[in-house]
Order: sequence, then C-alpha cells, then structure tokens
Amino acid sequence: MRSGNESDWEPLLETDAKSTSSSSSRRPPAGAGSGPGTCTTNRRDNKGHHPLHHHQEKCGRIKLGVLVALVFITFYLSLSTISIRPVVHQMVVTIPDDDEDLPGPRGLASPKVVFDSSTNQIIPVIPNSMTNNPHVVLKQQQQQQQQLSKHSSNDAHADDGSTTPTSNATTNAVPKGFLVWGPGCKILDLDPLADDVMRLFHKEQFVPCSTKHPLTTIDQASASSAVATNDTVVLRFHRDRIASHLPHYMKYIECCYQSIERSGINEKADKNFNLSECKYFSHDVQLPPNVTNGVMVRCKGSVSATSKTRKSVYTNVHAFVRAKPAVRERLDRYRDSYKQRPLSVLMVGIDSISRLNLIRAMPHTAQHLYDTGWFELKGYNKIDDNTFPNLMAILTGYNSTLAYDTCNPRKVGQLETCPFVWNMFTNSGYVTAYAEDEASINTFNYHKYGFVKPPTDYYLRPMALAAEKNLVKKLKSSLTMCLGYENYADFIYRYALDFATFYKDEPSFGLFWTNTFSHNDISDPSSMDLRIKYYLEQLDDRGILNNSMVVFFSDHGLRFGAVRSLLTGWLEERLPFMFLWLPEWFKEQHPEAVQALKINRNRLTNPYDLHATLKHVLELSERVDNLPPPFSCPNCQSMFQEMPWNRSCEETSIAPHWCTCSNFEKIDKSAKIVHEVISFVIDSINRDLEDHQKNLTKKLCAKIQLKSISLAKVARYPDAPEPHTDYLLIFDAKPGSGKFETTVRHYTKRDQSKTPFEVTGSISRLNEYASQSECMHVDYLRKYCYCLRKKGG
Repeated sequence: MRSGNESDWEPLLETDAKSTSSSSSRRPPAGAGSGPGTCTTNRRDNKGHHPLHHHQEKCGRIKLGVLVALVFITFYLSLSTISIRPVVHQMVVTIPDDDEDLPGPRGLASPKVVFDSSTNQIIPVIPNSMTNNPHVVLKQQQQQQQQLSKHSSNDAHADDGSTTPTSNATTNAVPKGFLVWGPGCKILDLDPLADDVMRLFHKEQFVPCSTKHPLTTIDQASASSAVATNDTVVLRFHRDRIASHLPHYMKYIECCYQSIERSGINEKADKNFNLSECKYFSHDVQLPPNVTNGVMVRCKGSVSATSKTRKSVYTNVHAFVRAKPAVRERLDRYRDSYKQRPLSVLMVGIDSISRLNLIRAMPHTAQHLYDTGWFELKGYNKIDDNTFPNLMAILTGYNSTLAYDTCNPRKVGQLETCPFVWNMFTNSGYVTAYAEDEASINTFNYHKYGFVKPPTDYYLRPMALAAEKNLVKKLKSSLTMCLGYENYADFIYRYALDFATFYKDEPSFGLFWTNTFSHNDISDPSSMDLRIKYYLEQLDDRGILNNSMVVFFSDHGLRFGAVRSLLTGWLEERLPFMFLWLPEWFKEQHPEAVQALKINRNRLTNPYDLHATLKHVLELSERVDNLPPPFSCPNCQSMFQEMPWNRSCEETSIAPHWCTCSNFEKIDKSAKIVHEVISFVIDSINRDLEDHQKNLTKKLCAKIQLKSISLAKVARYPDAPEPHTDYLLIFDAKPGSGKFETTVRHYTKRDQSKTPFEVTGSISRLNEYASQSECMHVDYLRKYCYCLRKKGG
C-alpha cells in the first residue's frame, strides 16, 4: 500500500517529466551563445547532421537528465527528513467529562505541559512553576476545599428558596492535561494517538482461525434454573458439514468423544490431564452426568467402512459448565440462611494493555464502556513489574516478597496456603471459577508449580492443556492466537459467559484472564476490538449485568519493545486500564459507592484497593464482616469509599520505580553520581545472579557490565522525613545488549555505616531476552541472565 506521501510524489514526477520533455524540444532563440547555463555545439560530431538540430537534441537530453536528477534528489532528501507512515483510519474515542459537582482543586489555572525535542525518550517534567512551592499549591487547594464545604453547608440551611452562591471556578476538578492532581500525586494525561506512538502502531484485522465450521458443538440448558432442575448437555453432530472435513476421495467418517479430567498429583498436579475411553457416536448424543468438565472429539475418515487405512480429519475440544453436587449443596445452604441475594463478581482481565492502548487499539470497546455507564479509574497504578505480583495484590493483598515468603509458588503445595479472595467467596456461599489461556505462561504456572488442588469450583486448565496438546495451533507474536477452530481468547470468553450465565441467579465469583492477543505487541489487541465489545454486550443481553459487579481490567501496559522507549511507554507500562460495572439495584442501595467511584475516577488507586473492594463486596453481602485491609498496604481501601485527595505512592505501597506521580527532571548522564548509582545497580544484579548460582557446579549466566547510558533523570525530596533523591536511569549492559530501567533512591543524609543507595521496586528489562535466558528458571532472574554457551552451542 502506498503511503500518503508517496501518492503525493508520483503525479509530481510524471508532470515534471512531461514539462521537461516539452521544453527541451523547443528551438533556441536565434543567436543563442554558449555562455553559462547553455548547451554548446560539439563540431566534431556534426558530420552529416544539421548542427542546430543536433545541438537541440543534446541540449534537451542534458536538461531532461538534470531536472529528473534534481527531482529525485529532492525526493530522497524529503524521505530523510519527513516521517512517512501509512494512514491509519483511527476511530477517535469520545471520553466523557468529569461531573462538575465533584470535589477537587478547582479555580487553578490549567498547567501548560511543555516537552523539549527529546521528549520521546524521556519522562515528562511538570513545569517548575507548579512544583517549586508545593505548599502554595496545597494552600490553594485547601482553600478551594473549604470554600466548597462552606457552600455545601449553606445549601443545607438555605430553605427559604434563596440562591446559594457557588464556586466561581471554571475548570474541571482536575486541571486539563492531568489524570490525577493533588499535592501527593500528579499524573499526566497523554494523547493516545500521538504521532510518535502511532508510527509504531498498525491496525490489525480479525482473521477467522478456520474457513470450516466445526463438525461438533455443545448445546446445553444454560439458565441458572438448570442448577436445580435440568443439567442436560448435548454434543451436536452436524452431519451436513462432514463433506467439508473429508478429503474428496473419502466417503466414510467415524467419530468418538473422550472426557477430559485433571489427573496429576503433587508437582504434576497442574500439568497432567487424563482422557477417558473413546465413546463412538454418529448422531447427536446426550453426555452422561459423569462428564463434568469437557470433552475431546476425534474423527477419522476412510474410503469405506471396512478400510483399515484411516486418517484423522477432525479434532476439537469443548469445555462446558455443569452443576456439581458440592456446589449445589453450598448454594442451597446459604440461600436458606440469607434472604438477600448478594452481588456476584465477574473479573475479565487482558494482559499488558494500558489505558491509553485500550483507547488506541480497541476504540469500539472503549467507546462502549464510556457510553454505557461503566466507572473508569484513570489513576489506577500498578504496584510491581509483571502479572504475578499485580494479580497477587488483588487476590491476596500480598506484595511479591510476602507472596514468595508465605506461599512460595516454586514449592509444591505452597500456593494453597495463600489467603486467596476466591476462598473467602467460597466460604461465603459463592460458586467460583478461574480460567486463563496460554498454559505455559499462566500466572501461577510460569516457572512455578501451580495448584495441587483445583483452586476454584470450575477450573479450565485441564481442558486448555488438552486443547493445546491436540489441536492445531497458529501463532502470532509468538503466542497461540488460534487453537483449533477458534481464537484462544474466544475459548476463554465463551467459558466465562457460560459460567456467568449458568449461575446468573446465584452468587458467583469468576476470574477470566487472557494473554494471547495482547502480551507481546502493541497492535495485536486491535484485531480483537469488536470481539471484546461483543462479549461485553453479551453480558448485558444475557442478564449477567443485572446481578454482577464486573471488573474489566489489565495488570500493566506493554513492558518491552520500541514503544517502551517513548515518553508514553514509561507511563503506559504503569497505568493499566480499569473499569467497573455496578447493577442499578446496587447503585440505588449504595449511592455513596457511586459518588466515591465518580470521585475516584481521578484519584490514585492500585491493585491493593481492588483487593479491599472485593472484600467490601463480601461484607455488603452480610455473610461476613470485619475483613482486614490488604496486608501489604494497610492504608489502602475499598474503591467504594472516597480516596484521600492528597494520596501519594508512598502511602499506598507503590514503589518509586512504578509510581507515575513522580516529578523527574533530566540531568547529565555523564555525571559522577549517575555512574555511581549505575555501578550499584549492576553490582546488585550480579550479586543476585551469583547467589542463585553459588551451589551449582557450572555457572549459568555471564557477569554483566555497563555498555552505555541512555537516560538519567532526578527527583529531589529534601523535606522528606529521611531526605533523599530518586534517580531514574536507563542503561544498556553487555553481553546480550540488555536494556534496563531502574529507579534508585539515594539517601543524602544517611549514616555512613549504611549503604546510601536502594533499588526501589524492581529493575525493568525494556527489550526482549527470549532464548538468551533459557538456562535460567527463576522468573525474575531471567531478565538479567545471559546464558553462557559452549562454542557452537
């Protein structure tokens, strides 16, 4: 496809060529000499030719050549100075304004956000005029809050019909250009369609995984009444589709199904599955009650019924939700004890999508959320590097260190000791489910042992393992985009819909997570935009939104690649998208929650707050009370309560490295302190690698060294209880050319007996390492390890 600039150039070349040819054929004026800029006649070549005619031909050829050459030189120079990129027909999302009646720092002039020419490589700096004297800003904001409180008080006593004066502020609660604005946190609001990031983004089309319709499908009574009265599951055999699956020379097909069951024990518990004896069928078949989780269907074709040569022509896996006696007993027991039906919780997560990339890559989905009344939390800030710690904060309230110390997933059976919130829901009479795609990188299985016992009532992993092993896979960006006849993500979302539909009139908790279309590329999510919108619409069409709080969210933005080196990349990695849906009846019963969510739209929030919110839902069910706050963040709280307007990362257990509130400014990367800090970081990395390898007979990883420094920024906090300076650094290391980003705290007045430096959060790897680290099986060390190989290895 031609770029816009190329299509502009081609007609220009054609026109210039024509005009040049025309002018070169004109006769020169009589008496034309051979002065500068004219063609001279070579008399030695004039034999047998009219001198003037030859002179005109040669002159014309030279002029034509010179003009064409000039045009191409101009074109080449344009290419080197003008950025050419394909035109992306991008839908622009309309984001609703904040409610004008919400409290906030009103009356402040909207700050001007200015970036220098190297902005696309650095972290934004809030203008000094707004940050040099935070006490002035704080005083202004406190005055505005007092003014609003005064007006509210006057409103309460104005019963004589008089008009109470209101604030004369004309700006929104948060100044333009910011998502969050307060003395403890200011988060920039960047353009999701900025030119620098759009050069790296391209719109992807959804491509069906197969041109053939599957030969078998599942049909079941999916209403929640089925829990008590009807649990029929029928395996449909579409005989009219047989011809499309058989080669032209085959006339006979034979099919059977096998039940899929979890079969592993101990360290293999989350890795193995079992297939039952194959039951043959030739028409629709009702599956027996002991087939509870899913089936694999296999069909073979042959030239005749008696032929011994048979070829596999069809394989598929069907997962489904059926009533389970233990679940039924639990639901009945709690239903009899409590009259009020509690709020269900459905969590739908997509890995590695920032708020900005949701708007950029999935505009139809984003617009649907904005248009249909979902609550957005724009200041939702991740608390750690990758999926595991961010989900553990949501599900347990533990940070990564505590999670590995208390319920180490690298030890068999230890995950079961963690206080997962789904266990709290189970103990409060809920039915629970968990499903995730791409089994090899599942949150609790990537370089971990996983669960010895199924963590929830419905657990899709055995069916996913069976499907991955037996179905045809199509990869995109190194992940399984297609699994058999459907997109892998569709496999997860359809299971989520089946679960939520089956139990829509019963209290349920479900977590459904996808990695395959979002984890490795900024553009891939665009192919699923309309699909995700469809599933969100299905939640409404099936009545699931009537009784459920739906959490539609991500864990973080893209963590590596070209985008990560841009201004937006730093911010996007730390700000995933977060939307909540609440049913109308719940909003009517709890207007305070609605008001808090409106306010919290522009307040700093994090995964610990979501953990507290899930516990709040349980407390509102009146089946449990006095649940503790998140263990790793005692100051964090439910999103149904107004977050403090002066919240900071430090108060909410967000390490400086992950905090988007920080006010960094650029410094000389050759400065002595910069090299001291980077030396400290590299020594820390090498110590971690050495500690892991000290008991090994052969070293696995090379010792890394500094290669170059890309960026150095600083944020100073001289008035902190322990004065310090934070350094944000990006550097390249060798061997392996790993690009790392770190935030190091320098305690400027610390006792000399203690180290003055501290790595905050963890160290980010900004480029891919893939096979460089294949010898290392400790997940957090993989980003540092450059495997030592034998020659020729």
